[in-house]
Amino acid sequence: MRIRHAIAIALSMLLPGIGHIAAGKALKGLLLFFLFGFAVDGWVYSQAAGVLPPEHTVLSIPSVRNGSLALGGLLWAFAVFDTTALALRRRRIAAKAEAADGHVRDALVARLRNDPQAALRALGAAQRINDQDPDALFHLGVVYAALGQRRKAHRALRRCIRYDHDGKWDSQAQRQLAALDAPPPRQAPAPPKPPKEEAER
Repeated sequence: MRIRHAIAIALSMLLPGIGHIAAGKALKGLLLFFLFGFAVDGWVYSQAAGVLPPEHTVLSIPSVRNGSLALGGLLWAFAVFDTTALALRRRRIAAKAEAADGHVRDALVARLRNDPQAALRALGAAQRINDQDPDALFHLGVVYAALGQRRKAHRALRRCIRYDHDGKWDSQAQRQLAALDAPPPRQAPAPPKPPKEEAER
């Protein structure tokens, strides 16, 4: 396991949410962080309220304490489990990245041979290894667009942009989407038919 994955897991064990942020899952990390902070606040309140007279407390102190501990424990366990699962998934993807690249190359060869079905099969194999691979998603969108399957092409290209963190396909995917959204070209009006008398001549 790579050092950065181990660091993310260690950070999750230290404070839920931080490991996800370090692993690139900022939104999930912030959510876990604030929820864990809410649980800690509840526990602190239960400790502070324990020294107050009963008439000054609004909530049941044992209930707040137990609920806060349960919520915090669940969030901690989820954060550690999720960062570990994420690290293992990325390790598996990295190990199979060469195979996925081979499937993408097979799809390019199939496109050059004008065989879109073979290209779809090869890209499907690449997607089974990593369904967030921007290379496979971009070429999948192009193949779907060539087949006239606009909805599937839109979805593949938008997912390509979403997961293309390096911006490798961003401009090309945007151009493909613009071409899909462009209105179809107007057909030139048919020339008027000659009058019947002229046609008979």
